[in-house]
Amino acid sequence: MPKFIMLPKMVINLGGYIVENKAQLEYRDVIVGNPKNESVKIYVPIYSEQNVVDIEKLGLLVHRFTEDESLVEELAIMKKKVEERPI
Repeated sequence: MPKFIMLPKMVINLGGYIVENKAQLEYRDVIVGNPKNESVKIYVPIYSEQNVVDIEKLGLLVHRFTEDESLVEELAIMKKKVEERPI
């Protein structure tokens, strides 16, 4: 399975890495933030909710993004959380 490297304090939108016809998630998108001072490898693409849970278990911040939320606002919120979180 391919890996994506999350650099320290990095925030990304996994929208392009979700396999929608297989994952059948109850949300539209996933935003991931790395609050750590070290890089972390995550597996992509996302095939199921378990893949998202596995990312959380790595100590990364995860926000499940719904249809009625603004991507720009949610990315800004995640960036703030990542910068403020002392790890």
